[in-house]
This record gives sequence, structure tokens and C-alpha cells, in this order.
Amino acid sequence: MKTSPEIGSLFSPERIKVRRQVWGIAVPVMLANLTIPLVGLVDTAVMGHFDQSYYIGAVAMGSFVFSLMTIAFGFQRMAVTGLIAQAKGAADFALIFSTLYRSSIVAIILGISIMFLAVPVLWIAPKVLSASDDVLNGMAQYISIIAFAGPGICLNLVGLGFLFGVQHIRGCMAQMIIINLVNIVANLVFVFGFDLKIEGVALASFLAQYIGLVVTFFLVRSACRPFGKPPKWTFALLSDAPALMRYAALGRDLTIRTTAILLSEIIVLNTAGGMNDDALAATQVGFVLFGVIAYGLDGFAHAVEALVGNAIGAKSLVDFRRAVAESSILGGIAAVAVAVILWLGGGLLIKVITSIPSVLTLANDIMIWIIVMPVISVWAFLMDGVFIGATRASIMRNAMLVSMLFFLPLVYLGRLWGGLDGIWLAFNILLGLRGVTLWLKLPEVEKDTQPLSPSA
Repeated sequence: MKTSPEIGSLFSPERIKVRRQVWGIAVPVMLANLTIPLVGLVDTAVMGHFDQSYYIGAVAMGSFVFSLMTIAFGFQRMAVTGLIAQAKGAADFALIFSTLYRSSIVAIILGISIMFLAVPVLWIAPKVLSASDDVLNGMAQYISIIAFAGPGICLNLVGLGFLFGVQHIRGCMAQMIIINLVNIVANLVFVFGFDLKIEGVALASFLAQYIGLVVTFFLVRSACRPFGKPPKWTFALLSDAPALMRYAALGRDLTIRTTAILLSEIIVLNTAGGMNDDALAATQVGFVLFGVIAYGLDGFAHAVEALVGNAIGAKSLVDFRRAVAESSILGGIAAVAVAVILWLGGGLLIKVITSIPSVLTLANDIMIWIIVMPVISVWAFLMDGVFIGATRASIMRNAMLVSMLFFLPLVYLGRLWGGLDGIWLAFNILLGLRGVTLWLKLPEVEKDTQPLSPSA
């Protein structure tokens, strides 16, 4: 993005202040976020040390299909963050509480829906996925258990979105770390202590969500205190038609966009699975490492979400541009650092995840695509943060759909021409397209702000 004279020089006091705000949000969130892919790493690692590669594939397919089920409801975290951040920027405390109330009721309804949705999904999934019978049966075991975590998942998403929106970063860290550490410990206990294998991985996730829900309740209550006494729950408050319509529109657009993202990952997995179980397992190893990249760099996306939301709520174009500029600079530096770390230690990480020789060979073959991925993908993550903070989900939806139009033929041609390498090249191109298509739309978001007067 071209630097504007309005935002000040790189080392002006104003820019340094924003830089500290970005670091103050991004670094703690990065550390907490890294516990999320650790869950996937542990899931894959405990399955990877059994004697058959289909265990890895079953958990991979199960987690991706379940993510596809819940992705329709995953908009809650992003929508709540944007709405709460804008309300905080406008100092509209009543709107903060009413948004929290309405989104919590919606979360309960959607969470219950997940449990019922598992039935048709388990009927359809085996008919459309390319994998062995062992993988598909294990996937069904996984989904049948974890579907009952639906209400906890949805309410935790709302709570996390609220905490991000009010910039209660310690609360965000506590919630994410506790949920993921409980998941990891329970995973090891159930799998190795009780020999539950795939069922143990699913039960660990179920337990973690409901323990996390208790923690989230107390964190949100604490974060609400600076905003005064909350209003009473009333039907009129909860059924505000314009507010519900805005929330529904955000949910629709974010759901389409995020479903497309997850579908792209499932397409990669499914295309690899069509080759053989070892290729599928190696691809899952690649996605575990991608999770480390994505959740780490996403700290900068969360920072820009909150700062952009506040800037738009306060109608400050200068604050908006400073938030985007500083997040981009710091995020780019972090992406290069992550790429170097993967270049130096990626091979060791793969050995930690699996000990199956054939899977190790294939995973090392695609390592080059994992190494370049941080530098390619960071711009997509940052631009996502900008548009979430601006609550301009329709732009995110359209940009993702355009990117998918290019990706679909590329992944097919990639497999034909380059096998597993071609598949991962296509996925990297998709990540780059996501960032570019959103960056081109930044001027539209600036319309939601007003420049400060020279004396401000």
C-alpha cells in the first residue's frame, strides 16, 4: 500500500504508538495461536506413530469435514470482533452489550444445529470423498463424537470475538491456551492411556470445548466491567431487526468466503487422497505445518482487525491507514522470519509428526512449498483482518470466489503435470490471489472513514 503523508514518517511518534499497539496485540496472540496447530500436530503425531497411515488420513479427513460443517457457523468470531471493535471505537457501550447478547443466543441455536447436521454429513461424505474405506470409517467415528461439542464451539467463538473486539488480549490468550492445552493433554491420555485411537482424539476435542466455555464465561464477564452496568435481557433488545439483519448479512458473506477457503483445503486433501494414502498423509503433514504458519502470522491479522474496527468506529482515516501500514510492515518481517525457521528446521518437524518412511519421503519432497508459504500467505491474512475490522464481508466473499475460479483448474492441472508438487503449487497461488484481490479493494474500505482535521 502506498504510504500517505497523512500517516506520518516511519519513526514519527504517531507511527511508533501504532507499532506498539500492533505488537502489543500481535505477539501475545501469536503465542496463544501457536497452541492451536499444536493440537493438530499432536493429533497427527499420535496417529502417525501407529502402524498404518490411514489413521492420519482418517483424523485429517474427519477434522476437515467437521470444519466444513462448523464453518457455516464460524463467522461468529469474525463478525463479533468487527462489530464490537466499531462499537468500542464509537464509545457506544450499550451497543457492545446488545451485540454480545444477540450473538450468544444465535450461537446456542447454531451449536445445537451442528449436532443434527452430522447425520446427513456422514451419509454424504463417503459418496464424494476419494479415500480408502479405512480412512472413511475412521472419519465417521471422529465426526460422530465431536459433533456434540457444537454448542461449546459456537459460544467460545462469540466469547473470543468479543475479547478481540474490546482488545482484552490477556483474556484471548487465556481462552485459547486453556482450550488447546486441555485438548492436547486429554488427547495423550485418551489415546495412549486408554488406547482409544481415533475416538480418543475426538473425545479430547469435545472435553476441551466445554472446559473452555466455563473459562470464557468468566473472562467475558471480567472484560465487560469497564463498560458499566449491562442492560437487562429483553425481547426487544434481542430481536432488534436491523441489527439482526446486519449480523445475518455478515454471517452469510463470511460463511461463503470461509467455506470456499476450507473447500480449497479439502480439494487439496482429496486430490492427494486420490493418489494414495501416503500422499494424503504427507499432505496432512503439510497442512499441520501450514497451521503453524497461519495461526502464528494471524496475530497481525487480529491486531489489524481491532485497530481498523476502532478507526472506523471513530471515523478516523489516519488511524485506519496507520493500522494497515504498521501491520503490513511488521507482518512482512515476521513472515520472512518464519520462512527462515522452516528452511532450517522443517525437516526435523516432519520427523516429529510421523515416523512412516514413505510419508516422510513425500512430506520432505513438498517442503519447499511450505517454506515459501509464509511470505505468500501473510498478505491474505492481513487483508482478511482489515476487512473483518471494517465488517465488509461482501468484499471478502467476492475476492475469495474470484480466487477459487483460478484455483480449481490449477489444482487439477497441477496434479496432472507435477503430482503432489503441482497440487501444493496451486494452493500457494490461491493464497497469493487472496491477498492481491483484497488489497485492490482497500480504497473502498477507506470510504467508511473520515480524515481527521489538521488540528486533531
